[in-house]
Amino acid sequence: MQNIFEATDYQAPYTGVKFPGQAEDERILYITRESPVMLAARLTGFFLATAVAIVIGAVLVAQTGEMLNFATGWIVGVIMVLGLVVMFGGLWWGWQVYRKTLFIITTRRLTKFIHTTPWTRYQMSLTLDKVVDSAAYSKGYLQAIFKLGTFVARSSAGNIKNFKIVNIQMAEDLHNWMNKLIFTFNKEKEKLDQFRAFAMKKTGERY
Repeated sequence: MQNIFEATDYQAPYTGVKFPGQAEDERILYITRESPVMLAARLTGFFLATAVAIVIGAVLVAQTGEMLNFATGWIVGVIMVLGLVVMFGGLWWGWQVYRKTLFIITTRRLTKFIHTTPWTRYQMSLTLDKVVDSAAYSKGYLQAIFKLGTFVARSSAGNIKNFKIVNIQMAEDLHNWMNKLIFTFNKEKEKLDQFRAFAMKKTGERY
């Protein structure tokens, strides 16, 4: 079994991975994370902000050195090196947090592993018997432009009102598939073991 947090891509039927706390008879039906578009946007913004900060810092130090008639070449070099370390360290950090933050649907529950750092995380789960219904919607220009959406499972549990994942592809298809899963779980539980895992399909295709 591959470590679920180390895999970069997931394909149905998801039999090659296992997540912490997964029961022996619990089958994974879907694994996803935020769209790569969001990762690219975050990393690009961080890269540009860091690059601008490095340049501004180096220019200010150099100008100060000229005004004071003081050699600042070595200071500029240190700033450049430290800036590059921070830049690439931050890019690696963002990639690791993105890659390890997962949303999973199984034959028992919906669960999220949210990494706050590359090494620390928290988990939130909602069992299928507590899911009342689900919804999917797009919010904002970014989601509309890149055809992303938000998936929401509404809960009857008092401590979790809405279980959601944002900025994913095929959110509407996931919502329709989720309704079928909840019906099977509530009305035809004997068929749950044969329930098909969610997979990306072309528009118009049915599960």
